[in-house]
Formats: sequence, structure tokens, C-alpha cells
Amino acid sequence: MKNIFKLTLPFMLLLTIISCQKNSASDELNGTWELRHIEGIQVAGVDPNFKAGNGNLFKFEGQNFEKYNDGKKVETGTFTITPEEMPINNRKANYSITFNNKEKTYVSLIENKLILFNGMIAADGTESTYEKK
Repeated sequence: MKNIFKLTLPFMLLLTIISCQKNSASDELNGTWELRHIEGIQVAGVDPNFKAGNGNLFKFEGQNFEKYNDGKKVETGTFTITPEEMPINNRKANYSITFNNKEKTYVSLIENKLILFNGMIAADGTESTYEKK
């Protein structure tokens, strides 16, 4: 009995440590994110900053998402997020996200900021920065 205890105790401790440290990207994404800034493909004289309450949102819950433009729901479905580092523009994406099993998009998810990279700015791409509400 003592031998079984000696063998299972380290295993149980390891599982406890791993489960306590696990804070998945999906968990970090849960909630509502509102657009605050777009960089790239700018129209002259148009402010690239967006004020609170602008209605451009992503809502994440579990593996489901909703996207809103100007307060109107424009897309819903599922997503997958995967740890994946990629240097983009002058930043580094730390995840890739795939909406509705379509093309993958690189994102940077740090604290209360979510940056979606749509290509390279030098090649007419954009960076859309969202803040968690």
C-alpha cells in the first residue's frame, strides 16, 4: 500500500500543478472586446482611434464567437485558437485563430488587448486592436 501511495503522490502533485497553471487562450478570450485602433490602410484625415461605445465588437464564449460592426451582428460561429508565434510588422503574434474553419488569422493576446493581424501593413494589411470591456 505504501508503494502505491509513493508512486501516485508525485503523479497527483504534477497533475494538480499543471491544472492550476493552465489558463488557456480560450479562457482569456471569453468576454466582449471592443475595437480601439486600426493601423494600416488609413483614409487621409480619418482618425484611426475608436472611442468606447463604437459598436465594433467581438464576443467570445467558450468556442463560440459573435462579431458586430456598428452595433449590428455580422458574423457568428465557432473558433479555434492555437499557440503560434509569428513576427508580423513590428510586433509578434502569439496565437493563430481560425473562425468558422476558414483562413487562419494571427493574433496577439496580451492582458486586456487583442490585436488581429490581417496581413502585413506594408502589403495593405491591417492591425486591429481591441480592448476587453
